Amino acid sequence: MSKSARELPADTLVSAVDSARRGVVTHITIKGECAAAIVSESTLAMSQLLAVLLTSEMAASALPAVLPTAFSWASSLSDDRLKAFAGELREAVIAESPEWIERVLNDWQAVAEVRAGERST
Repeated sequence: MSKSARELPADTLVSAVDSARRGVVTHITIKGECAAAIVSESTLAMSQLLAVLLTSEMAASALPAVLPTAFSWASSLSDDRLKAFAGELREAVIAESPEWIERVLNDWQAVAEVRAGERST
């Protein structure tokens, strides 16, 4: 026998629909686990601003310098590798591919961890 779905109170559903109208991300990945998420308008606005900055030609030259601030693990990368990381990240953002962005971040974090390990030996 299957369990019946639990009913939610009407005010919970109205609140969820209202929140969804203001901004929805269909999924978010946290430590490898995907989950549905409703995100505030201000968070979506900041995300849009970040995407514009990452794809801006004017900001492209500054991106390698700020990556170690955003991702502490990137501090072990050389200047040339930071430029390569920035370029790949920009390409993924321009392509609007969350999967590609995640792959770029994971791959470069792995490279940085290897570099950090080489420096400590």
